[in-house]
Amino acid sequence: MRITELSLFKGDTYKLELDDGEQTFFVNSTVVSDFLLTKGGELSGDKLAQIQQADAKRKAKKRALYLLGTKQYCYKELLSKLRRTYDEDTARYAADAMRDYGYVNDEEYAPKLAEYLIHTKHYGLRKAKYEMLHRGLDAELVDNTLAEYSQDDICEEITELLERKYYNKIADHDDRRRTIAALARRGYDYNSVKRCIEQLLEELDEYEDYEENEDLD
Repeated sequence: MRITELSLFKGDTYKLELDDGEQTFFVNSTVVSDFLLTKGGELSGDKLAQIQQADAKRKAKKRALYLLGTKQYCYKELLSKLRRTYDEDTARYAADAMRDYGYVNDEEYAPKLAEYLIHTKHYGLRKAKYEMLHRGLDAELVDNTLAEYSQDDICEEITELLERKYYNKIADHDDRRRTIAALARRGYDYNSVKRCIEQLLEELDEYEDYEENEDLD
């Protein structure tokens, strides 16, 4: 096959046409340079496949950089995104490149994600673990990361939710049951929720006793 047309199309993209009149390709200037492409040059079928693969890899890396510019991803999460557009080898090549560059680091990402899920989304450990695994993090890494959170840390989150959203619903038995169910859906275990509610109820009783004594004075 002979290259019958090789001209700058737009930006750093070149238009490449072959002599069969049916094949037109658009490739980046770096690919043109790397493969020493010139108008009138000959291309074998294997060479054309290499050119297409090189251009696809370049586009996949560019896409990966764009995705990482919008949010942080773990390796498998980024790979899954790239697979929607590129074949397996090309998607993995781009994801591997991002990891080699240091733009994807699961060991750094896991603690940040855990902190977001637990302290911002107010998820319990069970739901946080599910979300982290669902995003593609290694199970051992997830367990080790969540092991850093103590029972006191989790109780603080539960208490904050109770005080902010459910404070007026813990005294009534039915409301309290619905509250426990709502917090269970967030991934908190029953015993921890029950213990935090009991502590708040004790504090509420103490406060009411204090108010009564103040009124008597």
